[in-house]
Amino acid sequence: MSEGRNLSFLEKAIRLIPGYKGYKGKEERRDNDALFRSMLAERIEKLNGLVNNSLSGLKGPAALKTAGGFDRLTKKLEKVADKVRFAARGYRGWFDMHKVREEELDKLYQFDVALVEDVEKLEDDFAAVTDAVSGGGDVAGTLETAIASLDAFSTRMDGRSQLVVDLDNNTPTD
Repeated sequence: MSEGRNLSFLEKAIRLIPGYKGYKGKEERRDNDALFRSMLAERIEKLNGLVNNSLSGLKGPAALKTAGGFDRLTKKLEKVADKVRFAARGYRGWFDMHKVREEELDKLYQFDVALVEDVEKLEDDFAAVTDAVSGGGDVAGTLETAIASLDAFSTRMDGRSQLVVDLDNNTPTD
């Protein structure tokens, strides 16, 4: 059985404990989910730097006129970054009565791909704000577009949480 060598703990566990390999796979998915959400939150937090740099580029009446929009945007950014960072995880504990099955995790991964695309749109919208400030464009309009995109992203994040915690569609597997 040992094929002429000593087996590591992991190799022994995989061979001896029924379901261990699947458990290990779920642990890796749990870690990947946390890493993914952390990466998204960092990208969103970087947008705050763009906002602050844009605001510092405004002078005189234009700064006063749009300061409220920048303030709203900054506050929403912080809330959305926290929502992403502390979102419900894409798994259930090993001993929970309700388990998240592989196909449900796959749906979550598909949903997460769409979230990345949404963050890319946010980055474009925030770059448009910066361009409007530096080029003397419609700062208020680009701010409203960025706020609307951020609200849409926040709503999508609510959908992710609902996908994770919707136990009505997830019956006990035992």
